[in-house]
Amino acid sequence: MYQELADFLSRPEPFSRYTAKMLWTRPHLAEQMLKYHLDQETELASRPLQTIDQSVAYLEGQLGFAGQTLCDLGCGPGLYAQRFANLGAKVTGVDFSAHTLGYAQAQATASALPIRYLQADYLHDPLPHGFDLITLIYCDLCALSPDQRHSLLQRMRRMLNPGGRIVLDLLTTAAFDAQQEVLQLEQGLMGGFWSAAPYVGGHKRTLYRDHALVLDRYLIVEPEERWQIFNWLQHFTPAMLERELAAAGFAVEQLRGSLTGEPWSVESPSMAVIAKAL
Repeated sequence: MYQELADFLSRPEPFSRYTAKMLWTRPHLAEQMLKYHLDQETELASRPLQTIDQSVAYLEGQLGFAGQTLCDLGCGPGLYAQRFANLGAKVTGVDFSAHTLGYAQAQATASALPIRYLQADYLHDPLPHGFDLITLIYCDLCALSPDQRHSLLQRMRRMLNPGGRIVLDLLTTAAFDAQQEVLQLEQGLMGGFWSAAPYVGGHKRTLYRDHALVLDRYLIVEPEERWQIFNWLQHFTPAMLERELAAAGFAVEQLRGSLTGEPWSVESPSMAVIAKAL
């Protein structure tokens, strides 16, 4: 146990360990993540429905969804996909949580929406092509390493029709500047989120100031098992994002402070981008 605690308190190299898939595929966590997606009292997994509605309305005004083929990567329970489909888009949703996709499909069926949902890891699994628009929402790109980001952006570029567009939102360096390092240890950390069994949870937030990178690391100690989660969050400047998009064959068409369309400024904690494939 000493070695595990010493390891937990260490400072790993950026993106040296990657566990994101566990949040969506470990059965108890998959149930909790869906619950958090749908909970209007927290933004841990998704934004409030009012904000989602405002975001979709803004994007509709910029892009016009009617008749467009659209792929929503990391679609979760379909909160955006359903709204895109209601506005006339031909929607494919991709996520690697079977549990969450089950909810999304049930909602689409109940609403008679012809949304196609695919269970896949968008970093590695084969993905369909022929889209006019691809969305990657709720700062998914921020959770990936530089190599993973470049690979995913290239995959998205290949999925698009000529002249297709992508929509991204990301955390900014202004949000990073507001972060503080954290170390906590609690019985049942986060109110039983991590396990249905009794457990002690540790949370350590590490800031990599030279990289504008945050690591939220969790150690879960159950009676019969011990495991860790590594949640990385890269924070961006517009120039940094523009370079990464250009390297994958995209040009920024629009930069805003959020997907609701508010103006971007150096104090904005987030930014939203519409980029076109070159």
